[in-house]
Amino acid sequence: MLMRPLDLTEKRGKKVTIYFEGKELEAYEGEKLPVALLANEIYWLTTSNEGRKRGAFTFGPVPMTVNGVKGLEARRIKVKDGMKIERQGYYDFHEEPVVEPGEIERVVVDVAIIGGGPAGIGAALELQQYLTVALIEERGWLGGDMWLKGIKQEGFNKDSRKVVEELVGKLNENTKIYLETSALGVFDKGEYFLVPVVRGDKLIEILAKRVVLATGAIDSTMLFENNDMPGVFRRDFALEVMNVWEVAPGRKVAVTGSKADEVIQELERWGIDYVHIPNVKRVEGNEKVERVIDMNNHEYKVDALIFADGRRPDINPITQAGGKLRFRRGYYSPVLDEYHRIKDGIYVAGSAVSIKPHYANYLEGKLVGAYILKEFGYDAQPCIYEEKLREYEPESLSIPRIPLDKFNLEDVQICGCDVSLKKVDEVIRKGITDLQIIKRLTHLAMGFCQGRYCLFNGAVVVSQRTGKKLSEIDLPVARSPIKNVKMGILARR
Repeated sequence: MLMRPLDLTEKRGKKVTIYFEGKELEAYEGEKLPVALLANEIYWLTTSNEGRKRGAFTFGPVPMTVNGVKGLEARRIKVKDGMKIERQGYYDFHEEPVVEPGEIERVVVDVAIIGGGPAGIGAALELQQYLTVALIEERGWLGGDMWLKGIKQEGFNKDSRKVVEELVGKLNENTKIYLETSALGVFDKGEYFLVPVVRGDKLIEILAKRVVLATGAIDSTMLFENNDMPGVFRRDFALEVMNVWEVAPGRKVAVTGSKADEVIQELERWGIDYVHIPNVKRVEGNEKVERVIDMNNHEYKVDALIFADGRRPDINPITQAGGKLRFRRGYYSPVLDEYHRIKDGIYVAGSAVSIKPHYANYLEGKLVGAYILKEFGYDAQPCIYEEKLREYEPESLSIPRIPLDKFNLEDVQICGCDVSLKKVDEVIRKGITDLQIIKRLTHLAMGFCQGRYCLFNGAVVVSQRTGKKLSEIDLPVARSPIKNVKMGILARR
């Protein structure tokens, strides 16, 4: 059977035909749209307001026209036979109005867990014998970052996928799983917490007596010239296309960042040709990456670049829910009490607390579950998990040093919403160092991700230009909704 140019394996799914800009392409039913296009070596999908070509695997969103309907987020679209796809620009990105109100589903549980990675699964397994649980996961699978990997994991001593499948197989009827579901925030309603979530175009209001934030970590965004070009991949997206969809990021791939080894071992597992470039200055190309230039002006001909520079806790759900932050080990993390709570009733576990191995995150989820069981009066032994967790020291990350004097700052995108490093740097050099004011003047962290991927780099620039320690720089509090949602859905409430 003939495979598409970047397929790594022969697919078993139902083959369908899609049309991109009038060109007939092969795809498989249920594939994510950007993955199907990538397999056919199509990287350029949309254009920013400033005319910068963009793909689907670095910044977001990815607005495209599908079957004549404009303003659809391509990452959420699964291909169907006969689908007609066209590029469109950010300037044309708007949602279709919702005319008819829909019903709101309401669910009452003992515990709502936001995040279905190892920590979230561990908490659910600990709780479900006695309590009802809602396990909420934004992606289409459980296991979080561990599901993206193809190698054995410390502590579990099994391949990642096998571990996740075995753990998920132990979830019982007391745990209701919500996949492809985005939690918009956590709100105190007296006896219960309200966790509004969106699945598709449906709003679900989950009422829970306790909440566990197991929201994980996000990949650090690396800064270099043209870092938003089609063919530039964030580490997690690269692992997803390889290990979930079995599609190569490119024929020859450049890898950069302090955690490049994590990607290299996956590329080697698949037999993908790669080159390691530790000091990337610039990527160049027309409709995708064609070459990478390093800080010594050496040129490498490749068709994709993956950056892997560590992961930092996703702090937006924590600050929205009322948590405080501190800076240590190279990242901002929540201030917790002795029971892993940011406040009464709201617990945090896993990579949202600190960066550590997946097995340690799983143990921390079990620990938080045991704390909640004790709070409800059940026999539980959190001391068992506390003892095991002492074997794992949280990871420390280096703080990036941005070569501000060597970059063309106009070509470096610090924020995917058309905010260049030059724009932010100019404001800081004028003496404005309050990130809340910098947000208002530059629109940094005011877009689709609410700063999840750009705010940390903004703090780093302030630190470099002023000499302030990152521990002295306050990050703005995330506001609800903390994830993208069509306003028409909220209007139904």
